[in-house]
Amino acid sequence: MKLIIKTLVFLSLLQASYLAACTESTIPKTVVQAQIDAYNAHDVDLFVSCFSEDIEVIQLDGSRPTIKGRKMLKKEYSFLKRKPKEFKVEVISTSVVGPVVILHERLHGRANGQFPLDLLAAYEVRKGKITKLWFPPIH
Repeated sequence: MKLIIKTLVFLSLLQASYLAACTESTIPKTVVQAQIDAYNAHDVDLFVSCFSEDIEVIQLDGSRPTIKGRKMLKKEYSFLKRKPKEFKVEVISTSVVGPVVILHERLHGRANGQFPLDLLAAYEVRKGKITKLWFPPIH
């Protein structure tokens, strides 16, 4: 009986450690894909763990204020918890140059049956975490 309990405790700790961090990889494309996977799973904590403490998310057209830091990022992306499972990002194409990963993304499951939205996102990855995220204008 003690062995079963120890095994269950070990498995729960293993699961908790998985949820506490995005990825152990320092490969930029892998880190960005893990972030996409967490976003699509609507797991805000796991999503935020993919970013550095001093993350900056910048809308290059100035349409939204810059998100600075994990705390603000978590607050801004908490909406994911309320979205239906159909709300997700599909990666159309990927380009990697050093620490920068550029994705052509398609956002599905938007409100009121709106068509999917295509956008570009540029991620800078340092030491296994996304440090900067830029969204160029789409119009």
